[in-house]
Amino acid sequence: MWRFLKLVLVLLLITALASPGWCQVVLPPPVPPNVVPLWTPAPGPHRVVHAPNIAGDLFRYRGKYYYYYGGQWYKGPTATGPWHLVRKVPLALVKIHPSVFKTR
Repeated sequence: MWRFLKLVLVLLLITALASPGWCQVVLPPPVPPNVVPLWTPAPGPHRVVHAPNIAGDLFRYRGKYYYYYGGQWYKGPTATGPWHLVRKVPLALVKIHPSVFKTR
């Protein structure tokens, strides 16, 4: 019985740590070394800014950084991450005009 409980606890721990909401996601960096993002307002009334001088789709909104990569949105505390998968994307980001994106 003790062995079974131990196995269940280990499986629960592995599942919890593997969940995107709990762990940091390692992505290719949107900002190359020694490059400073040039923040420019994105078209629209939602106060989102983007970095057109960066190869990836990097945005800033309400003090947080958002990175659109591989069809998913990620959020981080700085322009270089660490990145966490966003479960609920802010409406302001959803309303960004498609012409702003480089990878869509």
